[in-house]
Amino acid sequence: MADAPPASASGGLIHLGEGLDELKGLDDPRLEPFRALRGRREDGRFIVEGALAVERLLEQAERFPVESLVCTPSHGARLEAALPPGVPAFVLPRKRIAELAGFDFHRGVLACARRPPTRAVLEPWEIEALRRREQVTVVVASGLADPRNLGALIRNAAAFGVDWVVVDGRGADAFARLTIRASVGNVFRVPLLVSEALPATVEQLRRELPATVVAATPAGELELDALAVDRPARQIVLVGNEGAGLDEDALARADRRVRIPVVAGADSVNVAAATAILLYALRPRGL
Repeated sequence: MADAPPASASGGLIHLGEGLDELKGLDDPRLEPFRALRGRREDGRFIVEGALAVERLLEQAERFPVESLVCTPSHGARLEAALPPGVPAFVLPRKRIAELAGFDFHRGVLACARRPPTRAVLEPWEIEALRRREQVTVVVASGLADPRNLGALIRNAAAFGVDWVVVDGRGADAFARLTIRASVGNVFRVPLLVSEALPATVEQLRRELPATVVAATPAGELELDALAVDRPARQIVLVGNEGAGLDEDALARADRRVRIPVVAGADSVNVAAATAILLYALRPRGL
């Protein structure tokens, strides 16, 4: 049987059996992004695993160009209608996918997509769209180290109708597999900017919306309940690193420094949990 055409020229399901007849074995270059799940920042790609996350990726394929998929027959049948034109899905037995991934992978589907570029500011049309809204919430995650915390934060942002999430490009990777998994694919649904210059991003939003900058810190002079009574209509909520919190520069930029009250002897709560509490208390009216 002839080799399958190059990925750039072919799309749809490409069924492969135990013998991998249409590929040159698992060493075929078209499978390279999935070998040991190697999608990395430096090569401009990322890997998504699991049916729900992949479905959410495919829904946003214009923002996150999808290059290819690897899946079991049952997942191929489920996803075929959602495949963008020209995107190949290599259908393999589960044990072959596990060989390719390098561990006992059992989530049934993998996708490889292109990363969006990092940038320092929102585009003018993005700012203008925010200006037209009466209530705006932007969450800025500064220096988070754990991709699971970042993913949970993004999931919380989706749940509470956050307009944008801004992620520190120096911190946890917003498109790491653990981040995507913890976000349950919401990293593709929430407007997201990976910032190469976080202070510049915050200053742009503060000036051009304009918006009130709210910094979450255990040393905040304002309790969350008090701020919730007088919630800013447009707010930028800053949360910081799991151990160190927000740095002095971020705290100096804040218009309001807010704390979540906890019992004596406790210093704080996990950053993802803290973000959920903040977003609930500062949620838009009518949510």
